[in-house]
Amino acid sequence: MIKPIRPAPAIDWNAIFLTLRREGYTVRDVADIVGIPTSTIKGWMAGSEPRHQDGETIIQFWCEAADRPRESVPTIEGFTSHLAARRRN
Repeated sequence: MIKPIRPAPAIDWNAIFLTLRREGYTVRDVADIVGIPTSTIKGWMAGSEPRHQDGETIIQFWCEAADRPRESVPTIEGFTSHLAARRRN
């Protein structure tokens, strides 16, 4: 029998974009590099969650720009995504 799997912690998208800013990238730079509209990225910075593919694209760029491994992506401890929380109910 498969044991229940705990939801992954929520990605701290704001921390990701703050790191990119410290690395010298503006929201416009990120949008141009990854091909996602600036308005969409600003929405994620304000608390919305990206679709999986878009989120993985941003994470890949963050890893390369910040020279950090995927395992060090910032998360919000104690929180899961609103979608994961909804699945539990």
